[in-house]
Amino acid sequence: MEIIRSIAMACALLASPMALAQNAVTADPPQDAANPAGLIQLRYPTGGVDVPARFFRASGAGQHGTVLLLHGFPGTELNLDLARVMQRAGWNVMAIHYRGVWGAPGKFSLGHTIEDAQAALAWLRTPENAAKYRIDTARIVALGHSMGGFDTVMLGKDPAVAGFVLISAADMGGLSAHLATPQARAMLEAALAEDVSFTNMTVGELADELLANAGNWDWRARAATMKGRPVLIIDSNDGLKPANDAAAAALVAAGGPAATKIKFETDHSYNDHRIALSSAILAWLEKSFPSPR
Repeated sequence: MEIIRSIAMACALLASPMALAQNAVTADPPQDAANPAGLIQLRYPTGGVDVPARFFRASGAGQHGTVLLLHGFPGTELNLDLARVMQRAGWNVMAIHYRGVWGAPGKFSLGHTIEDAQAALAWLRTPENAAKYRIDTARIVALGHSMGGFDTVMLGKDPAVAGFVLISAADMGGLSAHLATPQARAMLEAALAEDVSFTNMTVGELADELLANAGNWDWRARAATMKGRPVLIIDSNDGLKPANDAAAAALVAAGGPAATKIKFETDHSYNDHRIALSSAILAWLEKSFPSPR
């Protein structure tokens, strides 16, 4: 009888979201020769130009839930390890660049990164692409880190996005509060100069854009638009938690459901918590979007 109970407990553990997530973190999936996993280099149209992206296609027949992966500013951390883990777990991942950064054509701006994310969603939903890449358009999740988290929040008004993951999301619009005086503006521009140097935008242009969009990019109002769908908010010791707590509160005030919140004792890039980060994301995906297989 004790053996039977032990077997039952082991089976329950293996069936749990965390156990399934851990399997994908540490083990390769079975090969499917007829429907293999793949990495496809592509370009998606946005703002009149074609911008580079990577598509991690999950193995297995049928349509797969798909994650739109949005990197930060300027994109030193691409989180492609997360893409591989999610791919092993049966999720497609589209990891995009934005206009005007890392050699991509077009002009970089924060507003354009929002438009680029919207254009990537449109690309995923195109019937031809959905069929070719086995995309379940009813299970598209936006996942963003830092500035990519800002873009993810800005996608909240799109009712067809099934869920949202914010990893140390940055309230970019809130930076306008640091531009009240010439001295404050000079300090902010100096702080952002190195990151801006990887784009084709100037720090002056960035500061002007922040001031022009302070109201349009209201963090709490935009966070509230994610209501009615599952949201995962992950924070670290990088100082961005208060803004993300505010986003979580705005969700609840808008009617919820409440976001799942996790904090790791690590830095902005989660350098010593990559396994924990990927495990948490996969457990949340499995719980929020159970595999139809």
